[in-house]
Amino acid sequence: MPIAVIHIKKRVDYMYQQDNDHEVKVMRNMRQTIQDEFPELTIYRIHDKPIGPHPLPMFEVDLSTPAQFGAFIPWLAIHHGPLSVLIHPNTGNAHLDHTKNAVWIGDKLGLSLDVFNKEEEMAEVARKLEETPAEITG
Repeated sequence: MPIAVIHIKKRVDYMYQQDNDHEVKVMRNMRQTIQDEFPELTIYRIHDKPIGPHPLPMFEVDLSTPAQFGAFIPWLAIHHGPLSVLIHPNTGNAHLDHTKNAVWIGDKLGLSLDVFNKEEEMAEVARKLEETPAEITG
């Protein structure tokens, strides 16, 4: 029996090929399905262009509890389709969170890790990623 349970807010990033109409449709459908199946999760808007270290357009889902993680990740492993999914914690060390502390479902993609060396760019990325979740539109 553990003597402590540590809750680390997890982030799930979905990445898709913007010029691939099939992947764009799958990504939009996946986002809607997640919202329908897991309404308690925080789902962020779609970024139509690469942002921060992420090489492809994407959207994000936040998991805040072990129960959410335990329900969502096994579902995701089965239902991710052709999408690449990066799962990482938000510990405050973005470089480690996106590398050593991260896992992939689907194809592992190369990340633009040099962005972590640029404080100004990271501040901008943080502002964009922490935006209020947007409503799903068609």
